[in-house]
Amino acid sequence: MQNTKQTETLYSISLNVTGRREPVRALCSELRLDSEHVPEGYHRYSVRECDDGSGDPATIERHVLVNHLMDILTKENLDNPITDHDGWLDIEDCDYDDLHCETFLASILAPGYR
Repeated sequence: MQNTKQTETLYSISLNVTGRREPVRALCSELRLDSEHVPEGYHRYSVRECDDGSGDPATIERHVLVNHLMDILTKENLDNPITDHDGWLDIEDCDYDDLHCETFLASILAPGYR
């Protein structure tokens, strides 16, 4: 799939993670984001979809191959919490916010989507 746009808009999402008081606030894209072109000040992670095919997010991980739902950008570094919880963070619930978004150059997308 080729992106003919020069930019990509990511929308805001709050992910309620098991064991955390505050949600993980992120910008999300259903397309894969290029780990080599993460904007300064952000961290890229992947979200795995529930196995039941409901489209609900299940976990935040460094990279997801199977059941990939979306990639997210966070200002918060989640590497240590992910490592401390066997390689993922369990998502209890989420809230999409289509009113808050940010636009990036299309180079943020993985090469197959540009």
